[in-house]
Amino acid sequence: MGHSFELIAFDDIAHLSYTRMVLDEALRLYPPAWSFSRRAIAADTIGGYHIPAGSAILLSPYTMHRHPVFWRDPDQFDPERFTETARKERPRYAYYPFGGGQHYCMGATFAMLEAPLVVAMMAQRFRMELPAGATVRPNPLVTLRPHALPMLVQPN
Repeated sequence: MGHSFELIAFDDIAHLSYTRMVLDEALRLYPPAWSFSRRAIAADTIGGYHIPAGSAILLSPYTMHRHPVFWRDPDQFDPERFTETARKERPRYAYYPFGGGQHYCMGATFAMLEAPLVVAMMAQRFRMELPAGATVRPNPLVTLRPHALPMLVQPN
């Protein structure tokens, strides 16, 4: 009793726009680099705070991705935040799960090509859900990962 699945390939990426929205929303809530530091190369004032040259500055995508100025109901999972229209309405660095500028993660492009294909193949074959009462608790090590992720996985 085998199942027949359509083979998903690289050319299918253009047709996986909703899958990409789901991934972007997951990365908004749980960015792999949850915080990182930078050094101010010159003195500046940000939001009324003076930053002396040479100061260490901590940036937190995890915090920015939950800022209510940029995200309505920021703790809720909502892939519709990543429609083309919604993307264009948001400031550039309200969402930066892979960093930005000169320090943009060099693996980000590959990750965002590979991940939609993997998710689409998994979703095609399995139904995955968090058990009732289970919660995702982030474990902020070098990268952000769950403490545990109990999942119910059943074949489609």
